[in-house]
Amino acid sequence: MTGMMVLFHCESNPGYAASSHEHTFLEVAKHFTGDIRQVHFAYASLDGGLTPSLPPSLTNVIQLNPRCSEVGQLKWIEEYVRSHNITRVLGFDQPVSLPAYRALRKGGVKTFVSYWGAPISSLNRGVKLLLKRLEVSLLRLGPDHYIFQSEGMRETAVNGRGIPFPKCSIVKTGIDTEKYAPDPAKSTYAHDQLDIPYNRKIVIFSGHMERRKGVHIILQAAKALLQDLHQHNVHFLILGNRPGEKEVFSSYLKDTEVNNHVTFGGYRDDLPCILKSCAIGMIASTEWDSFPMSSLEMAATELPLLVSDLPGLNETITNETGLSFTVSDYSDAANKLSQLLSNPELRIQMGKKGRERVIKHYSRAAQANAIIRVFDTLEHSMVQQA
Repeated sequence: MTGMMVLFHCESNPGYAASSHEHTFLEVAKHFTGDIRQVHFAYASLDGGLTPSLPPSLTNVIQLNPRCSEVGQLKWIEEYVRSHNITRVLGFDQPVSLPAYRALRKGGVKTFVSYWGAPISSLNRGVKLLLKRLEVSLLRLGPDHYIFQSEGMRETAVNGRGIPFPKCSIVKTGIDTEKYAPDPAKSTYAHDQLDIPYNRKIVIFSGHMERRKGVHIILQAAKALLQDLHQHNVHFLILGNRPGEKEVFSSYLKDTEVNNHVTFGGYRDDLPCILKSCAIGMIASTEWDSFPMSSLEMAATELPLLVSDLPGLNETITNETGLSFTVSDYSDAANKLSQLLSNPELRIQMGKKGRERVIKHYSRAAQANAIIRVFDTLEHSMVQQA
């Protein structure tokens, strides 16, 4: 019986989208091995501990940093793969080349697919792109195929990193559509938990506090909405900040009125309940973004989405499920928010269409089955070429 390794670029218990992918990747590995005892989860570090919701029967959890080039460690990787008869690897955000790849291949890995949750490169052109393509063409030990979450991400792979188009597939991310679902009984949950006035409609962002995520744009849009458009029945809820990160945005919170309409809620384990009491989901990324899982969680809970018009991110909505605004244009964002806040029927209609879209295309089962099909197609072509 063969084993399969799921190889993460990050530490264990990574939180947010990566933790959700853990469950999907486990289902894929169980499909190919038929036995969770043959599934191996490898993380760059085990400092975070195992994600609590992963089953206790997943016992093969190891520390394996694919960037490590120490000879003894590479030999250990090779022997581990060989002794457990690991023939498949599903990597998360694994690039075209790293030191450990040779050890994986020498140990017996035959099929290596890398699933990307973020763009792999910026776009390139001319000589630089040609050199990237040449580099990739000469590599033999890295992933045999790459999976991306959006057309925009695949574009950066092909016309940025130089990966051949046939070696790229798109698999949309998936979520638990029962966990993320509307519930009228929890319509004031966030208001109660975070002391938000009941008469305010909540606009929510959930994610990391990196500048590219555009939290500063949300705060500027809040000020424009309150002071220029005179919309006061609104409250902005920012989730995901770690201790000290709120202070980074202090310059946007000097105005007392704005500050009173903004709550930084930190990391929370009750996000599904929080979303059930929100009115609009907002993602205001200013640089690259992918197809963030938070957008699906919001949509599955019947929230209309307002997103910046970035490649990849703009694929999270259709004309029926949300609106987009010009990247970094907080005035445009404020006007779009005002449009949604002033039209409850539009919010409800977009929310229902958004949930329908998620259920149809973005469940965990759909994601797992699509990844399995990529492996099956790839391995069939390998047999044909042999």
